[in-house]
Amino acid sequence: MVTEVYYPLSKIESRNRDIALLELENAHNASSSQSKVYTQFANVLIGFSTVILTIILNVEKFDIKHYLTDLNLLVFSLFMYLMGMILLRYFADLQKEITINARKVVTLRSMLGLDYSSVQLTLPKDRIEGATNPFRIKFFNGWFKFQCSPVWILSLVVGIIWTIRFYTNGTLYFYFNSSFDISNLNWTWLIGVIVIFLSYFTSYRFSLFDRHENVLLHFSILLATLFRIKFFKNFEYSLYRARLSYIDLDINKIKYESLKKTIVKIEDSRFFSHKGIDSRSFIRALLSQNNFLRKKNKWLPSGGSTIEMQLARTIFIPTSQSKYKRKILEIFVALWLSMVLSKDDILKIYIGSVRFGTGVMGLKSALKHYFCIKKYNGKYDIPIEVAFVLTERLSNISNSVDENRLKNLLRHFPQIDRHKVQNIYNHFIVRKLNSKTSIKIV
Repeated sequence: MVTEVYYPLSKIESRNRDIALLELENAHNASSSQSKVYTQFANVLIGFSTVILTIILNVEKFDIKHYLTDLNLLVFSLFMYLMGMILLRYFADLQKEITINARKVVTLRSMLGLDYSSVQLTLPKDRIEGATNPFRIKFFNGWFKFQCSPVWILSLVVGIIWTIRFYTNGTLYFYFNSSFDISNLNWTWLIGVIVIFLSYFTSYRFSLFDRHENVLLHFSILLATLFRIKFFKNFEYSLYRARLSYIDLDINKIKYESLKKTIVKIEDSRFFSHKGIDSRSFIRALLSQNNFLRKKNKWLPSGGSTIEMQLARTIFIPTSQSKYKRKILEIFVALWLSMVLSKDDILKIYIGSVRFGTGVMGLKSALKHYFCIKKYNGKYDIPIEVAFVLTERLSNISNSVDENRLKNLLRHFPQIDRHKVQNIYNHFIVRKLNSKTSIKIV
């Protein structure tokens, strides 16, 4: 089984240092050579496109007018369109290889202790020479960067070739005079131009999607911009750092299967059956806001958030913002998370990074804060009673201790020893909250 290497938690051993340095050099050379190839191909494309357009636009000079029939131009337009799609895919794959090798260089530098974190450089952090975070080097940097010159050139060239097909006696069918008339517009030409540009730009952009990137994520980013909600857009790095939280738990051999079960039971009982959003929980959350219904059904007040929505709030969306706009954004981010991560990964990231009380983020911090557990000799298997207490802390917004709330939650766990839970609260939780009153739930 191949395991992923997480560079902030891993260092190159001295006996492998020479191999790593050689790998670093090879990755750097590969990235540089591929960048040169990309530039050369882009320049060749510019030259080729210039020659093609020059020949077509000077049909009299080159004596090829009799070849430019309507059918021949249509076939040639389709041929150039398909060739353009193939070339764009090639350029996108080459750009991916350049980025992957650049990220590899930054990662190896960090693992070898050669990063520039302590050096003041004037180079941008998204350049391989100055980057300390591999995720600052992106597959796609923007439409107006040299990286995107092929898509602009090919769209323009194929668009012009398509346009020339509608020339008759030197006059375009779709010309506009000073008094604009929609009837002068050739709709076949317009639809063709739109198809060329849209298909080229979308194909190129989709080919440069990162590991967890998709259309729904970009819609969420757009929504955040429209709502003026702060959103951590460096999503790959955010997910990477979140993964480190549970990798750290595995390194310390902390077993938390019991915690997974209590969290799903209390926080999101339909976690394994929904796709990020649970309509039943949402409706129940609305009903639980009513005091009469809550007392009648012995419900606890809830917000209807699934584990994915809570994870979205923890990693990507700061909570100190408009509640209702943030909730809408959470829904779309939760749907995205359920598409790009497995349920097991979502649950592990959630446990490793979520808030277990004021200022207590992640399971490792919670064990240290509430139970003073700092070192783990061998394997530490979290008992079901401790798992219950941690889950209650996780879902406790007020950070207080409420006996009625505890009794309500314990109804779902008949196998739990209530005396042990009571002792845990009185010995650890109450002390942490500086409370002089002990609790009684037995």
